[in-house]
Amino acid sequence: MRLHFKNRYGVQVARTPTHIYLLPHPALRDVVAHYTLCLPGPGAADAGALDLIPDASGCLVYTLLPGGVLDGRMYGPTTKVVTVEADFESCPFRFFVEFRPGGLSSFTPIPQHELADKVCLLEDAAPPLLALVRAHFGREADLDEFVRVVDLRLAALHTGPAPILPMLRHLAGHFAPASAADLAADAGYSQRHLSRLFREGSGLSAKAFSRVLRINAAVRRLPAAPSLTALAQDLGYYDQPHFIHDFRAVCGVPPSAYLERMAGFYNEPLKF
Repeated sequence: MRLHFKNRYGVQVARTPTHIYLLPHPALRDVVAHYTLCLPGPGAADAGALDLIPDASGCLVYTLLPGGVLDGRMYGPTTKVVTVEADFESCPFRFFVEFRPGGLSSFTPIPQHELADKVCLLEDAAPPLLALVRAHFGREADLDEFVRVVDLRLAALHTGPAPILPMLRHLAGHFAPASAADLAADAGYSQRHLSRLFREGSGLSAKAFSRVLRINAAVRRLPAAPSLTALAQDLGYYDQPHFIHDFRAVCGVPPSAYLERMAGFYNEPLKF
């Protein structure tokens, strides 16, 4: 199979020297944010270690190993920074399935709180998801056809959105935190049932999920923010110290340290 991509099917949404971001099948867009093809390219330079900002989402990562075998890993919903090696120049090929918050629960019966902040081998956690991609990698004419076929196969496996997804979308559009009682009342659930749905469907509590969302918004806005106080207010924080506390809890560093070394962090641009 030729490791190049021509975008014959019109699904490309963004591109960098090393990464191609592709929209999934319409039936998957409530649970899958995008696919990513990672290919070494001219001028691609390794950045050493790269800190991934937590986004409360899961991810499947398929890596081409020496000998032509695909390794498969499942990354559970993240609540804290994950440091990875940015080996863009030396890695021959990677294929990512990037889920929206709660989306991974549509493809595995494992409760998401058991996967939070963990990395599992796909051969142990979800053998069908490994077999599906391995069955088509190398057998299609090129990457366009590979992505198209895998996309259709995943759409056929899609079991439907988790019950918590509407609530996750609601929280994603409101930065000000809501109490568990208010969320339960809005959804028509008891607080206990809502808590169980959050843990099983998203891997996080409602409070932790709201915090991760707000800090992701903060990371995107921080470079242009007039002040930390103004940004904290815009995101619904009571005051600046509470904002800095949450930022450090999620990103591992305060906002000032993040600004000093932004190039060492990666904030997912398409999840929300």
